[in-house]
Amino acid sequence: MRKREAQALSEILGDSLKNLQIDGKINETRVKAAWPEMVGPILASHTQSTYVSRKILYVRIDTPIIRNELQLMRQSLLERLNKAAGAETIKDIVFR
Repeated sequence: MRKREAQALSEILGDSLKNLQIDGKINETRVKAAWPEMVGPILASHTQSTYVSRKILYVRIDTPIIRNELQLMRQSLLERLNKAAGAETIKDIVFR
């Protein structure tokens, strides 16, 4: 038997998740979990639901004023949410 190079557990798990094709879903979960932290407690309290479909984050907002505020923050939110996920997980945000 040949000795293999030692690998970090995180590398082994990362490779396994990619092979199982569930790393994308884990990153989507990270994005949804990071949402309240990224927008803050006041804006998050006006958010009713979030979900990701085809790399688009859908967010239901209860007031038009909050929707406009989040529209202005869209690009910054995209960058920060993807950074929190550790990969380019979302490409756009739709506010409803």
